Amino acid sequence: MRLLILILTLFTFLTAQEEKKHPLRYEEAIEGLDFEDVKLLLKTALDGRNMNVLGVVDVSTEKPRYSYMLVCNLSYAEKIFREFPEMGVMAPCRIYLYEREDGSVVVGFVNVETLLKVFADKLSPQAKEVFRKADRDVRSAIKEVKGEL
Repeated sequence: MRLLILILTLFTFLTAQEEKKHPLRYEEAIEGLDFEDVKLLLKTALDGRNMNVLGVVDVSTEKPRYSYMLVCNLSYAEKIFREFPEMGVMAPCRIYLYEREDGSVVVGFVNVETLLKVFADKLSPQAKEVFRKADRDVRSAIKEVKGEL
């Protein structure tokens, strides 16, 4: 009986851990599209939101594939850098893509709310809103590729 309770407790704990969102990143899994198609569609969706894709780095071109995009909205960057130039160490935004064994593609980037908590004392409310706007832009581009918009 104790063993059964221990197993159920462990299962409940592990299930709860899987359902939690990671505090450092935002991720979406995209199914039914090839890795290269996801990259192209994401670039197009970002461009449509005035998020400039400055470069794509293909880390691995063999399966499982892994790439990241360097993305920036120059008007957002100007507003942030005027107030907090050290943020340049994190710019441009990096969006990563990797291929899972099942063929799905995971797309993710830094969790902006966590970033804002870390730098809360350095940013004005206006700068924080610029970060949140960029976050919404990138998330909506990912959701568009996923077919949720």
